[in-house]
Formats: sequence, structure tokens, C-alpha cells
Amino acid sequence: MKTLVDLYAADPTNYLSAQLVPLLEAYAAQSATLQRTPNPSGTFADLSGLGEPKFEADGRAFTGNWGRPQRDGPALRALTLAAYVAAYNATHPARWAAGPAATPFADLYAPELPARSVVKADLEYVAGAWRAPGFDLWEEVRGLHFFTAMVQRRALRVGAALAAAFADPAAARWYADQAAALDAFVARFWDADKGHLVATLDSARSGLDCGVLLGAIHGAAEGAAEESFAPWSDEVLVSLLELVKDQRQRFPINAVPKTPVTDAGKLDQLAGVGIGRYPEDEYDGYGVSSAGGNPWFLCTTSVSEILYRSASHLATTKLLNVTAIGLPFWSALLQDDDLEAGTLYKSGDDDFAKALHRLKSVGDAFLAVVRKHADGEGALSEQFDRVTGYERGALDLTWSYGAFLQAVRARQMLKADD
Repeated sequence: MKTLVDLYAADPTNYLSAQLVPLLEAYAAQSATLQRTPNPSGTFADLSGLGEPKFEADGRAFTGNWGRPQRDGPALRALTLAAYVAAYNATHPARWAAGPAATPFADLYAPELPARSVVKADLEYVAGAWRAPGFDLWEEVRGLHFFTAMVQRRALRVGAALAAAFADPAAARWYADQAAALDAFVARFWDADKGHLVATLDSARSGLDCGVLLGAIHGAAEGAAEESFAPWSDEVLVSLLELVKDQRQRFPINAVPKTPVTDAGKLDQLAGVGIGRYPEDEYDGYGVSSAGGNPWFLCTTSVSEILYRSASHLATTKLLNVTAIGLPFWSALLQDDDLEAGTLYKSGDDDFAKALHRLKSVGDAFLAVVRKHADGEGALSEQFDRVTGYERGALDLTWSYGAFLQAVRARQMLKADD
């Protein structure tokens, strides 16, 4: 749904956006209904039910076994609806100047407590529950997760600004305080011994996980200044490199055709390949398989978006500082084994131009993998087979399309130099 909000925000006055408004309003109304639907995670009375990840198609509570609660949902919903409010504000300044009551958003944010408006309720849930364990975005592991913490931090930052706009100063301070506490908390996901971010704290797994890339994408605002674990941060980029290196060797489909080599005849560690969720994955789209999992479209696409957004950041700052943490990634990207920490490239340098070009071309290579394994009409399922490359799992997975559109939008935001 956030993708639809992005399309609306890009030009709220065009024909397509006019068609999107009824969908966004229906989403907001349905969100209010689902919040109030008692479910196995809890109820609306104490907001515990907001952590429920799954409902029946008709809106009834799903009562079967599932990984619950899942605490990223309220944060993601708050971010989506807050972005819609911001886009409306930008195109209806006169109505906004008349006060929030003059806008159609009183049902989305109202200052009163207990919280009864959609976004306010979600923000209160996030602010009160971010320290509590829940299930990860894959709905498999209970614990404290990077993706969840990142979207919670962003939601509370956005929520603080929204609360201030709706004359709710006490809430604005509370949300900002919790976002600051999350700043310190997310630092715990960097594992210096492993040399990459881990998806879940105190987990027996390796910690390599596409969820780290998705956490950076959805947890950092576009165009943000220096922000911990943004897509262009050293920690995220080296985590991307380690995941790509693992997945390249994990799936037979990634060996066909032969992986490109550098000018020096060495393996190009960042050549485009299919990326799955995490090394230990055993879900093949239909059940548990002893052969292991498969590449996922949304994970492969997430690599492209990280690289494109890193290129945008580089183009904006006009500076590349190779740190000790980021050295493995930049060495692989620039195909330079002699690169040293402390090297500084500036706009106008040949190596700076090479870095920009490689970020875009490598991003394009991962999107080419998506294009290769999509069906003849462009449909994207959940996964593509590790051996044959044919689509598997859930048909027409919404997140597959959303991730693809986000990556394409990030690519379009770059100034073409080819």
C-alpha cells in the first residue's frame, strides 16, 4: 500500500492519483475496522490486538496457528497513512491552514487518550511495545528483529512530527523520546565479529538475512542525512555483500551462465544473482524442503534498491570515504584488492565516477535477474526455483510487485550517465 501512496505523492493532481484516492481511503477505513476486531493477539481496548499479522479475506479474525504477535505491522501502517496525510497536506495547504479538523483526517489522528484514531493507536502501540519480542517479518522466529526495530524507529520519528502538526505536543515528545531510545537499541544489531548486521538478536542463525536490507529500505527516509543503518551505510553495504556471496554459492541457478569475472580475471563478487531470504531457509514455496529454499523476487530486487539509493546518496554528498567497516564492499565494487581504509574520493575523481557507475550497473544486473525469471506477461510470484528458475510459491505476491516498483523508482531518481 505504501507504493500506492508514493505514486499518489509523486503527483496528487494527475488522473492516476485521482483513481488512487478511493483505494487509500478504503485502506484507512479497513485499517480502523481491523484494529477493532478482537483476535488471538488481543483486543483494541488495550491495543494488544494491533500486533495481529493475519486476518481472513472478509476481515474476520484468523484463529489458526500463526507466528504472532508481529510488531512491525502497526509501524508500517502508521508510516503509510502518515505519508498519505503529508501528501494531502502538500496539495491542500488552505484546508490544512484552517486546522486539522478541516481536513478529512480526524479519524486517522486525534490527540485524545485512550487512542481511538488509526495512526494514533498504532503509534501508541509502537511506543509502548517496541522492547517486547515478537515474530519477524517472515513470521517464523520469535525475538527482537532488525527490520521491526528499524520501521518502529522511523514510525516514531514521523509520528512525532505528525503529533506536533495535530496539536498533540506531549505525544510528540513521547514519540521522539522513544525514537531516540531505538537509536541506541538498533546499534546492537551490528556484529563486529561477523562483520555484518544480524537480523535477530541472540539467534542461532548466521544473521545474514534479506530482512536486514528490507529494514534499511523501509526504516530510513529517502534523502535522509547521516542516519544509522541507512541503505548507503557501511554496515548495510557490507551485509549486502556477505549475503550476495552466500546466495551466489547456494543456488544452482546462480551458476548459469558462468559468473562474470573482473578485468584481472577474478570473480566479480557483486555480479547479479538470485537472492533468497537467509542461508538457513528451508521453505520452497509449498512446504519445508531438504534441498533448501529458493531465491525470492523481492529479495533480489531489494539488492538493486539498496545500490540505487547508495548511488543517489553518493551523488548528493559528492564524497566517498572508504572506512574500515565499508572496505570489503568498496573493494568488491571497485574490483580493487589494494584499496585501503581511509581512502577518500571526491566528485570529479575517476574512481568516484567508477563507483557511481558500478552502483548503478550492479543494481541493473540484479533487476535483470528479476526480469529473466518473471513469466512472459511480467507476473511475479513469491520465488523462483533454485534449479530451473521457474516461478514458485504464492502467485502474484503483492510485495514482489511493490519491491520491484520501489527499485525502479529509485533507479529513475538517478541522473543517467550512460
